[in-house]
Amino acid sequence: MKAKRAVVLAIGIIIALLSCLCMAGCGTDDIDISGYGEEKIVLSGLQKEDVEVTIRELAAMDCKTVKTHSTSDKIGEVRATGVELGTLLEQYGLSKEDISSLRFYGIDEYDVPLTGEYIMEHDIYLAFGINGEPLDKESAPCRVIIPESDSAYWIRMVNRIEFN
Repeated sequence: MKAKRAVVLAIGIIIALLSCLCMAGCGTDDIDISGYGEEKIVLSGLQKEDVEVTIRELAAMDCKTVKTHSTSDKIGEVRATGVELGTLLEQYGLSKEDISSLRFYGIDEYDVPLTGEYIMEHDIYLAFGINGEPLDKESAPCRVIIPESDSAYWIRMVNRIEFN
């Protein structure tokens, strides 16, 4: 009887410790987006007409902080905070499976196209913070982060996304 209680107590303690460890690794960094929170990203192709989403609206969605690096090692390791593309699409009743391709555009006129297959194979984050800090003016209002991919896809200053 004592041994059984000891085992149950030990299991309870282990579960509590594992829960604490999991919670410590979850969540997002608290990013001060006040400098660019009202900046808008145009979303084209999700509805009949273009829609706009602010960085503040993105930050209010179910966001994550991910630690990653690019395969090209041009940027090094980063801890990015933002919303995953699938979460954004859910706001419009869509999923990544509904998208055959997309193109990210930056304020600097740089653009990156992605195929539907690539979209399905990768987590794609619309980051509004890097390494626990707001984006700098060379990256704000939003930066694409695709963990374990070439940093050429990590477009900065995103102001438009076209979905097909």
